[in-house]
Amino acid sequence: VWQDRQIRFDVHPTQLEMRQGEMEIDSINAVEDTKGNNGEKGFLSITNLRLIWRSQRAARTNLSIGYNCVLSINIKTATSRLQ
Repeated sequence: VWQDRQIRFDVHPTQLEMRQGEMEIDSINAVEDTKGNNGEKGFLSITNLRLIWRSQRAARTNLSIGYNCVLSINIKTATSRLQ
């Protein structure tokens, strides 16, 4: 099971599909990437194994972060480029 142990960028959309036993806990629309794809709007899905961010514009621009990869969480203010 790689979904909870790896960080993957720009994977094929089929790798973002939920696997057997994975359940979506919540989702948030209009989440902006302020790091790698600054100003890009997307969707954030939270499952019992990972966080998944997908771009609204390009299906191939995405990010999957397995929970076993998370060491700490920091919150900071960022300036949005979205209008």
